[in-house]
Amino acid sequence: MNGDDGLGEELAGDLDPDAWVWLPGVDYAAGWREARDAAEGLNEILAACGVDRRHLRAVADTDAQGRGWVLLVGVPSGWDRLAELLWLAVEESRRKSA
Repeated sequence: MNGDDGLGEELAGDLDPDAWVWLPGVDYAAGWREARDAAEGLNEILAACGVDRRHLRAVADTDAQGRGWVLLVGVPSGWDRLAELLWLAVEESRRKSA
């Protein structure tokens, strides 16, 4: 980029240091391990429901304070499959309640 279009300035303005700066003394590994365990469990459930890992998967992350986060990442067809599964769960729940 040559900077003539101002894109570099826009990108710099969008950076959130809390999203990527690691602070001294924060145990990021513990939060990540907790998130990894939860992500692995969710990925097992997704696989059992027939969701292709290449289309939708849970991944572990941490925030600036070291808290674990589980993110769902995927392509539109993976999200469509998850929506379909959730609607099936809603229908089943309604059926049981009736």
